[in-house]
Amino acid sequence: MRRLLLLLVLPIVASAQKFEEKVTVSYVEVPVTVLGRDGAPVRGLTKANFEITDDGVKREVESFEAIDFAAAEGMTAVRAVSPLNPASRRNFLLLFDLSYSSPQTIGRAQDAARNFVARSIGGRDLVAVGIVDIQRGFRFVTAFTTDRELLTAAIADPANYRAADPLQIASSTGLEMPEPSRNATQRETGDMALENLRDIARQSGRLDDAMKRTRVKKQVEMLGEIARSLQRLAGRKHLVLLSEGFDPRLVQGRAGGTMDNQAEEDFGVEHGEIWKVDSDKRFGSPDSQNAIQVMAREFRRADVVLHAVDIQGVRVANDVRGGAMFNSNEGLFILANSTGGTVFRNSNDISGEFDRLARQHDVVYVLGFRAPAGRAGQFHDLKVKLAGVPGARVQHRGGYYDAGSEGVVERSLSTAEVIVNDIPQTDIRFDALAAVFPRDGVRSQVPVVLEIAGQGLIDHAKNKRATADIFVYAFDDGGIVRDSIYQRVTLDIAQIGDRLRASGVRFYGTLELPPGRYAVKSLVRIAETDRKGYQRVDLEVPVSSDVAMTRPLFFTEPGDWVMVKAQGDDASLPYPFMLGSDSFIPDPNATLRKGEPRLFTVFVYNANRDELTWDIAPAAKLVSESNSETVTKLVFALEGVPVDARELSVTIRNKGSADSRTVSVPITVR
Repeated sequence: MRRLLLLLVLPIVASAQKFEEKVTVSYVEVPVTVLGRDGAPVRGLTKANFEITDDGVKREVESFEAIDFAAAEGMTAVRAVSPLNPASRRNFLLLFDLSYSSPQTIGRAQDAARNFVARSIGGRDLVAVGIVDIQRGFRFVTAFTTDRELLTAAIADPANYRAADPLQIASSTGLEMPEPSRNATQRETGDMALENLRDIARQSGRLDDAMKRTRVKKQVEMLGEIARSLQRLAGRKHLVLLSEGFDPRLVQGRAGGTMDNQAEEDFGVEHGEIWKVDSDKRFGSPDSQNAIQVMAREFRRADVVLHAVDIQGVRVANDVRGGAMFNSNEGLFILANSTGGTVFRNSNDISGEFDRLARQHDVVYVLGFRAPAGRAGQFHDLKVKLAGVPGARVQHRGGYYDAGSEGVVERSLSTAEVIVNDIPQTDIRFDALAAVFPRDGVRSQVPVVLEIAGQGLIDHAKNKRATADIFVYAFDDGGIVRDSIYQRVTLDIAQIGDRLRASGVRFYGTLELPPGRYAVKSLVRIAETDRKGYQRVDLEVPVSSDVAMTRPLFFTEPGDWVMVKAQGDDASLPYPFMLGSDSFIPDPNATLRKGEPRLFTVFVYNANRDELTWDIAPAAKLVSESNSETVTKLVFALEGVPVDARELSVTIRNKGSADSRTVSVPITVR
């Protein structure tokens, strides 16, 4: 949900004066799935087929987008990191239940999770791993990510894995024992001493059951908290609970229990021995049932569906220790059914079952509308109706929340979501540059330069201090993070405020990447206020022996910048921005002033200078050059560039050859 500020100017007839009223408006995007009578997704619909009501008020559908995942997955050119509307994303949280799992069945849970990641999700689906433990709470082991290597590592040891990445998007209990069964022949002995022992055991059993019900209620409440933490995550959300499940009698009573239990309680009622009757055990626990209802409401409001994977394996239908109901997975059905989810009985076949479910969401329609925002955290009911699609049914989120304060978990997930989903952030303005410098060996040197506008840092500081978190990730075509940078910079506004106002912060760090195509994603966040800026640069790293060239590198104009170098950079790597014995810092923002020349350089690798030719648009004049065995460094001057020019393109080729390399950068002429 994006928040906009619209300025409405309303005339007053009785007066010549005008007043302005500011109205905050929310822009809401609703992902919708439409299924036909056969359960298959319906394709080819348009905006005219949908009607949205928000808290009972009809809203105009202002934007409409149709995404067909099945078609996209069939296109080899589609990259896992290709930009995609976040509202159309499919998000899966693999949640390991450490409270209702044994050491033996955790292995089955890990196998099911690995199979799910390998077989059931698409290249652009997002997956997170988490754990829930009644004693220790719940924890996101990873954020929602495309990095399958990170997910594999987390699944291998979910209870203990800790990602080195601060945003967790890049790679890094026992069972409850059954109650002892009670048989009717003991009750009929008439032995008073034995009856007293039974009363003591009965009271002890009630306390034991009460403790177990408290455990169930606590877990249900934790699941509701997890759903709440996902409420602002865009897209369709599925929580996959890997668990053996709890004893369903603790929630719904002794429906289907043994005749002996029933007879014992009937005898107590008939003889006025009410203390022998445990109403929670017989009829179910109202507290537990209410907790299930509250949890289900949280799931519906957050647009999350809970699916459960039964990891116990083959179950015995009639357990001699506790009757027919003890060894049942009905507890999993209680959780999943309340949210509209599914229980997968065989953890080894989760991929086949989930494939069927995932195919229902192959086609997603994203409907966007504007509505006046209410108070922070207020929930709004949504309804979507179909027109002109007889027999079809529609699936959509139950509503949305107005923006409010975020907790630590939500804030971390939101920050990670910006990077993974390429969500624009403009509070902190900065420009980003990433250039490739091939070198011998497997990995090339890829320096990253960020120029962060100082005024934004000052505007969003608190108490004359700004703590800037700088994140840089290099995602390959498969969505795996091959290298990353994290740096925290503390800025004392009282000391360096003048320099920040005049220029800003210039950050330098180095990535090392193997050959391939990459999306280098950079995010700057002010810790005190959670204000953010985001930039993405796409680049290709060639094989070290191939002919290659850097992007055009403009020389930096003078300025009193605050310089920051990333900690942990490999000291053995040479500083790459060198011309002869002179170093320079390239300018990420290629801005030209009308009528003034602007210099830039291009480094060409593995090409014979005598056979090298080039084409540049707009036209540029060669100013100087230097050559070595592996690299030719050319310096050009741009002059008389048209005001409407938007791009600088450089093409190099060997004379007499059709083989060429082209790089381009956006430019601005003022």
